[in-house]
Amino acid sequence: MKRRQLLASAAALSIGPALAPSLVRAQAFPDKPIRFVVPYAPGGATDTSARIAAEYLTNKFGQQVLVENKPGGGTIIATEIVAKARPDGYTILMAAAPVATNTSFGLKLPYDPVKELAPVCSYVDMPLLLACNPGAPYKTMAEFIAWAKKQTSPIPFASAGNASMPHLWGEQLGMALGIKLDHIGYKGSADALKDVLGGHVMLFSDTLLPSGLAVKDGRLRGLVVASAKRVPMLPDVPTVAEAGLPADLTGAVFFGVMAPGGTPEPIVARLNAAFNEVLSDPATAKKLVDLGFVLVGGSAADYGKRLAAETEKWRKVIQQANIAPPS
Repeated sequence: MKRRQLLASAAALSIGPALAPSLVRAQAFPDKPIRFVVPYAPGGATDTSARIAAEYLTNKFGQQVLVENKPGGGTIIATEIVAKARPDGYTILMAAAPVATNTSFGLKLPYDPVKELAPVCSYVDMPLLLACNPGAPYKTMAEFIAWAKKQTSPIPFASAGNASMPHLWGEQLGMALGIKLDHIGYKGSADALKDVLGGHVMLFSDTLLPSGLAVKDGRLRGLVVASAKRVPMLPDVPTVAEAGLPADLTGAVFFGVMAPGGTPEPIVARLNAAFNEVLSDPATAKKLVDLGFVLVGGSAADYGKRLAAETEKWRKVIQQANIAPPS
């Protein structure tokens, strides 16, 4: 071990004294537990995907990767914890879509999302789904569009809550198709699903979990999945392209890993490689895919570009549809 450490130190010094300390730290990283902050309560899609990664990485690193749930504030509480943490790679964030959409809404944040957060890796996507009560007067997306355009009043649609990604996507869908929709926000997908199943609201914009399971067992009818490819959970539900919708109507709740701004590049690279390894491991990948996740991965730069693109995309939707910010 000492010999390897000496060789690593010599190699680092040979490329320049400025980079040497961070390269040596990266060689030893991690040598203590990693705090993996999740901005939601246990049991949801964000938490579940984080725990799957944490289990794999704990075995890989020989150090505990400890999931710490910090819900509240529209993910701002957890994000601030990571943004203000020591930039050494030992505190990381499972970032969900609000890391971009909070900026899209122009919210005043207690951290600078560009300077105080460093993209590490895109992780997984959870595709969005448009579904309806089986008693609705339409069975396909084409039938829904034809029916909707004949209506004189706005069509109610349910989502997990105001300013949620399913809400934003539903508004984008309505504008793109020239259909007037009336959003009904709930306190989470479970409450919305209950009302849609009960026939109180016929149309539902949600993530693949939990609503995909209701489509799978026949309690809901799937109209379209907002993804480029059909998802294994719902092989009979068409994609945006197959339903004849504009390509920019693809959408997902996207998950990625972030570290505090200023985290040394070699440590970011080490974390990036580790999360890409999570996604390439067959057993771990199967767990994620079986739950409805789409595997993404890629470089830290790829994730940074994704965040910028999503922020701008949803800023336009928010402005055009005049959507109120999350409260």
